[in-house]
Amino acid sequence: MPYPRAAYAVLACIAVIVVGFWASYLSVYASVPWQFHAHGVAASLWVLMVLAQSITPHARMMGLHRATGKASLLLFPFLIGGLFAIIDYTGKNFVAGDGPVRQMFGGEFLIGLAIAALAYLVLYHEALRHRARVWDHAGYMLATPLILFESPLSRIFAAWVPGLVVTGPDSFDRIISSIVWAMAVELAIVAYLWWRVSTRRARPFLVAGLFIVAQMLAMGLMHHVGWLERTLVWIGGVPSAAVVLSGMALGAGAAWSGWVAGRRPARRTAFAA
Repeated sequence: MPYPRAAYAVLACIAVIVVGFWASYLSVYASVPWQFHAHGVAASLWVLMVLAQSITPHARMMGLHRATGKASLLLFPFLIGGLFAIIDYTGKNFVAGDGPVRQMFGGEFLIGLAIAALAYLVLYHEALRHRARVWDHAGYMLATPLILFESPLSRIFAAWVPGLVVTGPDSFDRIISSIVWAMAVELAIVAYLWWRVSTRRARPFLVAGLFIVAQMLAMGLMHHVGWLERTLVWIGGVPSAAVVLSGMALGAGAAWSGWVAGRRPARRTAFAA
């Protein structure tokens, strides 16, 4: 099976998630909005699922590997729904004028979240479509935590890295810089895998890298773009349930489409006359 040390990479990702989200989520778990829980729980379960999928083939537990993979079909709509919950929170706060950060960067956050959602949809669809081709399947599944990796890493940069530390409103401009630098780290990981693994086998990570580049350019250049802010205002007026359920519907559709596309054609049996 490919990527025998993938579990260590996923564990490193989990460590970054814990450190990065400790101050803003984990240590204040009881007082954060419900949208944070919708995203945080679903995303955490997803990364743990990818960890299990990284371990079970090498432990010769293929039955558990397949069962966990089928369970991901049920989990994936909640992953996308949770991401849409953060989009909902961003829109509602932008309209309410609640919080200077989302007033300043609401448009950038929206386009970044939208690209991340599209990346998840494509990567998981392709993982299911290529589930009979182990290198492609494993690569697309392992690429999904890479999309998530930027968010906690950028928080670490904004808390501790000189030149990126955010101390208050006078340094809020560093928030986008920390996000862009975190994406640069993601691209460095993609480049390493592209060099370490053969070009053909590393294609899933290249696909993830293209989405990361799109995020980097969009969030770095699209400041106070009118149509993005008008979209936020529109989202702010849509019921939260409709926003989240829309994300779940997209996730379910991608899961179903990928599963159907990856079915092996039925074998025809020839009977002698």
